[in-house]
Amino acid sequence: MLFGGLGVASTAALGLGQTGTAHAGKREDEPSIDFDLDTDNYLKFLGPSDDTAGESINQDVFGAMDITTFLWLNRITAIAAFDAAAPYHETAVGIYAKIKRRPAGESATNRNMNIAGLYAGWRVWQGVFGESRPAVRQFMTALGLDPDDQSEDTTSPVGIGNVVGKAAWNAHKQDGMNFLGYEGGRRYNPRPWGDYTGYVPVNTPYELTHPSRWQPQLGPHNGRRVGGGPGDIGIYVAQHVVTPQVRRVRALTFKDPTQFKISRPDFIDHRDRRRFRRLVDGIIDASAGLTDEQKVIAEVMDNKRWGIGHSAVHLLNKHDQNGEQGIPGWAFFQLVHTLATFETTIAVWHHKIKYDAVRPISAVRYVYGRRRLTAWGGPGKGTVNDLPAEEWSSYLPTGDHPEYPSASTTVCAASAQAARLYFGEDTLDWKFTVKKGETRTEPGLVPGKDVELHFPTWTDFTKVCGDSRVWAGVHFQETIDRSRPFGDQFGDLANDFVQRHIKGQVKS
Repeated sequence: MLFGGLGVASTAALGLGQTGTAHAGKREDEPSIDFDLDTDNYLKFLGPSDDTAGESINQDVFGAMDITTFLWLNRITAIAAFDAAAPYHETAVGIYAKIKRRPAGESATNRNMNIAGLYAGWRVWQGVFGESRPAVRQFMTALGLDPDDQSEDTTSPVGIGNVVGKAAWNAHKQDGMNFLGYEGGRRYNPRPWGDYTGYVPVNTPYELTHPSRWQPQLGPHNGRRVGGGPGDIGIYVAQHVVTPQVRRVRALTFKDPTQFKISRPDFIDHRDRRRFRRLVDGIIDASAGLTDEQKVIAEVMDNKRWGIGHSAVHLLNKHDQNGEQGIPGWAFFQLVHTLATFETTIAVWHHKIKYDAVRPISAVRYVYGRRRLTAWGGPGKGTVNDLPAEEWSSYLPTGDHPEYPSASTTVCAASAQAARLYFGEDTLDWKFTVKKGETRTEPGLVPGKDVELHFPTWTDFTKVCGDSRVWAGVHFQETIDRSRPFGDQFGDLANDFVQRHIKGQVKS
């Protein structure tokens, strides 16, 4: 995501007096950064590095597992980046702002494309955050740009950026997500991001009256994120389904989420006691057999900026060893990836709300009650054999939305399929090491030694991504097996949509 690495990597240079062409001629007291508008690529520069994978300037407000929220923003910034690059490309046509093609000489260096892209992203971010992200303003100032320049002359890169950024923002600020808080007919006291669809769970956190249906969990205010996060200590809160209204968000790659079918989760039926118990036993067995490597992978995949996001960044870097992709290539693939990942959630949430299926944490406690289990006993406990089922918990926090289908699995599949189609191969070859003791659930303890992870292909990545949800205790295996193939089609749709715009095969 544009500016995604800013604040955790790139802004380390700000105010440290680093030298570079970006600050030539500026006053000594102004911030500087080592970025060349003529030769560097703003999308590559501002993205996370391998060392900061999974981190974001927005991690204080967006949970790393909350894909419907931060991917909603990613989609808008990716559209703006695409539309900013399109006028400088030989065939591309923008999504919203279809600005006339600029003379080839204007893209002889990266300067104009960098400037247009930065202003485009800044206008989107101003719409979402106002002035609450000063690092972005500081970054632009360090490059000698005026963040307050609102000019809209589409023969200049500043004007192009302003026009496309505002167009993308205006198209999506009331797209069904309820960012402004007035959707559903509300006139007063807006509730930004709030549900307006009327979803109400049939169970309460205190009583599972419908054992096959989703039950909100009761947990600490600061307990939503892996390892804990922002929140008030000592305060417990009930879960609410995350953004039920996302199923009403306007998609670019399809018309209606109801057109995508996935079979009813007939395996989640407490009335079929034998089958339901087998389902639960699969979760307990996975919990009892948790390895350090499985715990590490589960955390990587739960952090959607890391597992799903950085895998795409890795692939772009792999195909850009000598700058072959250029700014257009980065903008084009990032839009493919972002449409594949976010728009999948529109259809996934349609089915999550439709089927409203119970999560493993409720099912385990329902089936076994006070009986003792052999399972993971909590941070630092390892596998124990005297765990009361009513005290069983998943390795990762259980997401605050229904079981079926699995969003993580479906989005992983969509992302992988989009990448295969765009680059024409299944190869991923993503390798990295998680150091000893660096998990968040069991910091200092797990892993017991450095763990090297390698995902040779997107096929391998997709399988492990889904399986990790079972290891973590947050999804049933049958859910994973049905979610993988459901996700592929969204990768197809995203790539097809973007390719038509790259080739100019749309109305301009």
